[in-house]
Amino acid sequence: MSLRCNSYLQNGSKLKTVLIISLLLNLILLGVCLGLRLWWRNNHDTSVNDGALHGERCYSFGSEVNLSKDSVCVSCDHLGDDVRAEDTLYDVIVSSKCGNRLCCYRDRDIWSLIHMVLEIPDQRSTEGGDLTWWYNRPDAAHLFLDHSLSPPQWSPNNVPGVSFTNLPFNNNRISIQREGLYFVYAVFSLDFSNFGPGIPQVYHNITSQHPLLTRTGPELHFMNKYGGFTKSGQNYYSSFLSGILHLRRGVEIATQISLHSMIDITKYSNYFGVFKLNK
Repeated sequence: MSLRCNSYLQNGSKLKTVLIISLLLNLILLGVCLGLRLWWRNNHDTSVNDGALHGERCYSFGSEVNLSKDSVCVSCDHLGDDVRAEDTLYDVIVSSKCGNRLCCYRDRDIWSLIHMVLEIPDQRSTEGGDLTWWYNRPDAAHLFLDHSLSPPQWSPNNVPGVSFTNLPFNNNRISIQREGLYFVYAVFSLDFSNFGPGIPQVYHNITSQHPLLTRTGPELHFMNKYGGFTKSGQNYYSSFLSGILHLRRGVEIATQISLHSMIDITKYSNYFGVFKLNK
């Protein structure tokens, strides 16, 4: 018995020594970490870099970055570090202090349009920034969906300065006045958050028809189909259709969706437009 007890005592003494050494090493490591943290705070702008350490984006720039007041920038980290502005359609690419990248356009008209759509107070200078070029285009229209009506209807008047029509518009159809090539586009944004687990199948199309040829029925130009499957976490979807069509005088352009209850009612999320490409 005495030999076994001595063995236990020796093992316990060794274990105690190991625990004391481990505790001392952890205390030393903690001191080193605290010292490095204090050094980092004293030598870096923590207001900028703390966000980067936690995976957040930060867009604080040094004095060497000079962006004009009419710049419109979007995040473009996905392009990688080696892409230059000359390789893209952007005017300039800038990097923040913690490495995030912004791709920027220098265009007063785009800047003014975004400010108007987002209802940001316009602080125009004498440089211009006039959007008359947008809503004074001949043979053109840009409509938003008016959700105050049931079912929702396209309207050229519900977003002043952005929605407009310079073509006859009636019964959700845009009437072509001059034959030619036209770019036609339409977006429906869908919200599935109140549906599930299955998403109903929905159809979106762009058609044309002459009002004097009702028996022929509408001509289908573009169509998109979505849904008919089980939802897997995604609650929103945008259906975008567009293309160039040769349209004759008197033809009416329309876009429809098969299920109105799925339409996202956000103000700018659904729009329909057309403009003439050739004179």
